[in-house]
Amino acid sequence: MKQLHIVQSIDAGFGGLGLAALRYAEAVAEAGAEVFLFVAVRGGGELQYGEASGRFSVIGASTILGGMSGSGFASQLRALLKFFENNQVDIVHVHGVWSPILAAATYMATSRGIRLVVSPHGCLEPWALGHRKFKKRIALALYQRRILKNSSMLIATAKQELESIRRLGVLNPVAVLPNGVDLNFSRVERSSGFPRNILFLSRVHPVKGVKDLILAWKKVRQPGWKIIIAGPDELGHTEELKALIRAEELELDFEFLGLVVGEKKERCFAEADLFVLPTYSENFGIAVAEALARGVPVITTTGAPWEELVVHDCGWWVRPGVEGISSALASAMSVSRSALAEMGERGMRLVEENYSWAKIGRSALGASEWVIAHNETPPFIDQVI
Repeated sequence: MKQLHIVQSIDAGFGGLGLAALRYAEAVAEAGAEVFLFVAVRGGGELQYGEASGRFSVIGASTILGGMSGSGFASQLRALLKFFENNQVDIVHVHGVWSPILAAATYMATSRGIRLVVSPHGCLEPWALGHRKFKKRIALALYQRRILKNSSMLIATAKQELESIRRLGVLNPVAVLPNGVDLNFSRVERSSGFPRNILFLSRVHPVKGVKDLILAWKKVRQPGWKIIIAGPDELGHTEELKALIRAEELELDFEFLGLVVGEKKERCFAEADLFVLPTYSENFGIAVAEALARGVPVITTTGAPWEELVVHDCGWWVRPGVEGISSALASAMSVSRSALAEMGERGMRLVEENYSWAKIGRSALGASEWVIAHNETPPFIDQVI
């Protein structure tokens, strides 16, 4: 089976969508498919990727058209057209919504009778739809709803995202497949010194709830603890947060690191006693899974689909907002180091057993085969009868 996956970017600063799309495509290739990943905007900060036994390749406009192709929409469009002229694929899988190049790719696929799969990656969650909502209502009316309804299958990372898709009136089959976690990271010896660190590692964007974290911390702050904010800035939000920290006289309690990758990222996890993601909306929350994989107990909100934190006693799952986060922080900081370590061990087992990319790649390939052959329906595919 041959598949073409399409994503806007796999740059480290692009956030979890690019990482999830890259690792998903790699995993499907490892499971046995031949996979091309078309990246619309290539940059110098791209995430690392392997060759998946020669069945996986990353391509872009410059790969297809040559080095002088340019990087604009017209070049991307010409590159995709040339790809379809020269290659036969069974499935086109777009990662994300709204983008004009993704919309163009879906038209190219369906007009050629190629099966279309769409991974919204949280872009259809209520909070996301409410952000710049008038533009998105227009896009839904003009083209995006039609794309969703023309798809052979959609991918949701959790039941919560499935429900968001159904609320839009989209009745197409939906495979509920979580994102995976790369378990082949470099192990860094865990720190047990002072100060004790609470780590936030994600995009610094209003939806992530860092403002709530700051106000919650003011209510429950304890000596000997520090909050590390790591991740790329969006919309100038970092400066807004720093201004709030100064206004609340909390400068000594917070440190901003910006984008961290590689060894620096692993050091952040190794020095963290707790991980916090106070988000308002998350289709999966890859950073939660990354923290658990490294043995760090997690505080997150019901805006992320991580009830398993409570079920497996490896973290706190609370309502978004200052009250929920402050309550969880106070509870977590009262737990002994040894008890937190035991929670971390349970979190590692949870991820290793359920969120390896190898396991998810096999399920994803099975879903793709079902789209083509309509054989026995896998149990993780939701159909509206």
